[in-house]
Amino acid sequence: MVTHTVSQEANLTEDTNFLNKASEFEEMFGMQKLPYACKLSFLPLIEMMEEKADEHTSSSISTIADSVLGQLKQEEIFQKPIEDRTQLAAYPELMQLLMMMIIPPVRQQSRLVKISAPFDIAPIFCTSNLKEIMEKKKASYVLNQKKELMYNSMVITACSMILNKFYGQKLDVIMPYGISIQWPGAELENHYKIDIDDQFMEIVQTKPLKPLTQEDINYLLSNVYNLDLWLDYLPPENFEFHGFTVSSLIDITEENALSQLKFALLEREAVVEQNKVDHLEKLLRTYFKQPKLKMGITAIDYPVKNTVSHKYKIRFDFLADQQDRLLSPENKNSIYEKACKYKETVLIEDLEAVSVKTPIEEKLLAKGIKSIIVAPLFNKDQKVIGLLEIGSPQAYKLHSFIEIKFKEIVGLFSMAVERSREEIDNRVEAIIREQYTAVHPSIEWKFVETSYNLLEKREQNPTYSMIDPIVFNDVYPLYAQADIVSSSSKRNHAIQADLVDNLKRADKVLKYGTELINYPLLYQMRNKVEKNIEGLETDFNSNDESRIVEWLHDTIHPLFNDLRVKFPDLADKVASYYGYLDEDLGIVYRKRKAYEDSVTMVNNTISSYLEEQEKISQQILPHYFEKYKTDGVEYNMYIGQSLLQQGTFDMLHLRNLRLTQLIDMCEVTRIVEGMQDRLPVPITTAQLIFAYASPLSIRFMMEEKKFDVDGAYNVRYEILKKRIDKALIDGTSERLTQAGKIAIVYLQEKDRQEYLDFAEYLISEGYITDEIEDYKLGKLQGVHGLHALRFTVKI
Repeated sequence: MVTHTVSQEANLTEDTNFLNKASEFEEMFGMQKLPYACKLSFLPLIEMMEEKADEHTSSSISTIADSVLGQLKQEEIFQKPIEDRTQLAAYPELMQLLMMMIIPPVRQQSRLVKISAPFDIAPIFCTSNLKEIMEKKKASYVLNQKKELMYNSMVITACSMILNKFYGQKLDVIMPYGISIQWPGAELENHYKIDIDDQFMEIVQTKPLKPLTQEDINYLLSNVYNLDLWLDYLPPENFEFHGFTVSSLIDITEENALSQLKFALLEREAVVEQNKVDHLEKLLRTYFKQPKLKMGITAIDYPVKNTVSHKYKIRFDFLADQQDRLLSPENKNSIYEKACKYKETVLIEDLEAVSVKTPIEEKLLAKGIKSIIVAPLFNKDQKVIGLLEIGSPQAYKLHSFIEIKFKEIVGLFSMAVERSREEIDNRVEAIIREQYTAVHPSIEWKFVETSYNLLEKREQNPTYSMIDPIVFNDVYPLYAQADIVSSSSKRNHAIQADLVDNLKRADKVLKYGTELINYPLLYQMRNKVEKNIEGLETDFNSNDESRIVEWLHDTIHPLFNDLRVKFPDLADKVASYYGYLDEDLGIVYRKRKAYEDSVTMVNNTISSYLEEQEKISQQILPHYFEKYKTDGVEYNMYIGQSLLQQGTFDMLHLRNLRLTQLIDMCEVTRIVEGMQDRLPVPITTAQLIFAYASPLSIRFMMEEKKFDVDGAYNVRYEILKKRIDKALIDGTSERLTQAGKIAIVYLQEKDRQEYLDFAEYLISEGYITDEIEDYKLGKLQGVHGLHALRFTVKI
């Protein structure tokens, strides 16, 4: 871009005054002269007029042409190329007649047109409008190309015209030229495209043509920036350009602003950085031709329940520094809410005339906004993701015609906002994966918010790594479990049975071997097998499994492998033994597999049921939920105000969730009972609920990637929770948790009364029997004074 500020006296009152200003125009724009001789000549125009005069018609054009030709023939200067353009000053009337032949008088009043010698920026004639522009003091002219590139394009254009005329080429020689002009004191630029009419220009050959092949021409076309090459192939001394060109300035201010707007909105973070938003506002001012226009843009989610927890850094609306949330309840029915609610552009020509104003309209007026247009921005799913607004300090400055143009550009801003939101979403999600792994949807907002804060700090300091702690205070815990009854005993019995089976099958191979061959080691191995079987059947302990499996793998199996190679008669027996073993474990895995399959089936069924019920509960009030599968399923829920991004927590929500949990445990009991016929090994579950009434704090532990209770006092809850499933009824050896029953451990009398109230309802609805057991629990390690209720579920 080339910028020039021109200051000149307003003495160009006559068209001919331009004839003495050639050097000033060249200096004004810093243009080099073309290496080819370019001579002003009216001969091409005279030839055209002679054709018109020869038409022998009675048309006014023919009459005028004949009259002008008569005068031209009397003046020798017009019969050849004009070396000194200042000589034309002596023929003002004749020059005016000639200009009328080129530019009709009506067009001279309305168009911006100049006439000049070929490839010459200095005019010999200008229309009155263009002359007025050029006489402006301190006007700023900006060419759309650097002067070096403009000179290059002019030379290539001239050479291309030579190739077309003398070398049979058909090259498109139209080069795009443009200029921007800013008047003195004006805030906006006007942009023009320069349209050049070269019909009155001819190329004159002054020396023999230099022969060029098509390969030579193709080589030139591949090196358009190598001017020396072009001028060597087409020497300047061989050609001259005679005649004149007619250049028109066509106003493309609106089109140019729209084009630049599209380009600017494609840039990364086009609506995120303040300087880029300011540039967009400047382009809109030019597009709407309103220098006082203001633009605002913001990311927003509607309905409010769709609001994401982090800001999108797109907050450049008119009230960004005054209003934390544009769609807050006190702003109901504001211009912003209406735009989002009805998904329509809203125009208010006179903001002061609005009869019922919300705080939004009042603040806009205080900001000096008297006229405003607001449009919702949509994503690909047609969800509202932002707002675009333009405002004016003058009422009725924005009206329906402006609104029509405004709607044409809204889609461009929608794409820019959606792209910026997606980029920020992706960066925040990357931090969540890096720092937290999986996150429960109910509290994802908090993790997103914290991740966004870290993202902002990293933008200031790329090495920053201290992430804000995630803590939820004053939340109420709800714990429950469905524990498989006697799971350890059943698993040990299954392991014991598989080991005995494995040893007996190994003994059969050893016994068969002793009958076939004299191999003393086989007798020793049989003796050890028999002792291991006897030990398992009389006193099985947890160490036996690893010890015997290791012995089988390290001693018996290598022995079998050696025997089947050296003694082919044993091969079938050994193969039969191996065929009975589990391929992956290399041991007998039948009874235990049946038990583990049963556990898996029960766990998956309970887990699936709880997940479905959880979806329903989350709709009533969002809360944190986590579950674990062991020998059964246990789960924690936390509920409280600090867990909510929106909405209000009430103690009724805690009561409702407790009742829901109790009903779920009844249903789990029934579900497990209904599965017995489908289980490889019948198993039952005992249900336990811990009613803990005091609120506590939970903190996300970065190393463990999970939540845990926060603070020494709150640790007591975790201690109690881990020990109560082993609790005995005070004074007895009876376990509190029993198959087909639900035990509720409580600390306070009010909790007892609450669950007794629940029991009345559950009895009436057929969930439990009317047998209500109330016990004091025996002392646990570091824990005493616990009580429990126990209900029997109706199957």
